[in-house]
Amino acid sequence: MNEENTTHGESSEHDLRIVTARLADLQRKCRSVGSRNQEASEMEERIESILVRLDSADDTDADPIPFASLARELFAVERFFESNGFLSVAKEVAHVERTLEGFAPRDEPAVVGPSVEPSDLEPESSTDQAVAEIENTTDAAVVPSRWSIPRPLAVVMVFFVAALAVCVVIIVRHRPLDVPVMSAALEPTPAPIRRPPTPSSVATTAPGALATPAPGAILAEAVGKARLALAEGDVDTAIDHLSRAALVDIDHATVLGTANQIVDLLIDRAEQAVDTGLWEIADLTLARAGRIANRFGLDTHRITRAAHRYSQMARFKLIKPDDTNAIRASTGKRVTILLKDQSSHEGIINGVKSGQLLLDQDTTVRGGAMYYVEKVPLRDIDFLKVWDD
Repeated sequence: MNEENTTHGESSEHDLRIVTARLADLQRKCRSVGSRNQEASEMEERIESILVRLDSADDTDADPIPFASLARELFAVERFFESNGFLSVAKEVAHVERTLEGFAPRDEPAVVGPSVEPSDLEPESSTDQAVAEIENTTDAAVVPSRWSIPRPLAVVMVFFVAALAVCVVIIVRHRPLDVPVMSAALEPTPAPIRRPPTPSSVATTAPGALATPAPGAILAEAVGKARLALAEGDVDTAIDHLSRAALVDIDHATVLGTANQIVDLLIDRAEQAVDTGLWEIADLTLARAGRIANRFGLDTHRITRAAHRYSQMARFKLIKPDDTNAIRASTGKRVTILLKDQSSHEGIINGVKSGQLLLDQDTTVRGGAMYYVEKVPLRDIDFLKVWDD
């Protein structure tokens, strides 16, 4: 980052590096939501444009960075995380906004609003005119907070509270007085039995019960769905739910444990692909397991050992006996034939003719070697293992 960048005359090299690191982390969290979330992709592109603009500070001929404008672009990112229940991530975005606004020069406004001509304002009285002058002076010196309540809404809220208070007073004044019966007054009134509230009643009557779920609840639900999908063998869905849980806490024990189960399942599937000769699928599956292990900081030694073992193995492909086109395409290659009676033969594929597999064979005889063609009926073959060597 350019060391010439200053904020009110002080070097901001270290601060800009921190801001860039935080923005990169937020971009990764947007990417973790999933490629199928269009809004998350838009937020990721918005953060990318801000990072590019901050990187332009290295160019001495570039215009000054509009920190306040970049801070306003992060408002949408903050609202996106708030609406999806990631309150802790939204607070991180708000912290980056305040940092960028602090970098803005004194002559750069933090919020740009519509201009108002003095001729458009016609105060009805001298008092209103004085209030307007005070507001104009205050607005020129202090940037209004984006969390402040708009004045029309504040007026409506004041009137609503006043009307509610009037209604309460009227109800209290017109409520009929309770006249106790003489016989009942002579009898002592038993004290009410106070029972401690049950956990269920507290949960249903607690304020904010219908509000956005807490981050811990979001994490538990996402991990539960990921493990359910993993039990059904749906790795893609399990990764999607685990990515949502990682947005809350990527270092949580349940998140890391579920990620480890996904890696184990992918390694087992790679082994199955190797046993059937699907080497390309085995390589892709093992590479995917490595990406997940690196993302969650898991041990990758088992993946490295499996990849090294696969690289040392002689590769082959399995062909069914009725796939005559694939057999002809493998002419000249070494083959191991596994027959239905559990026996096997080896040779060089010569071709297919009249429902029979032709194999080039050689045998050692006195004085040299004898070459001949062996014919094996295709109906007696279970499958062919064609080697790549």
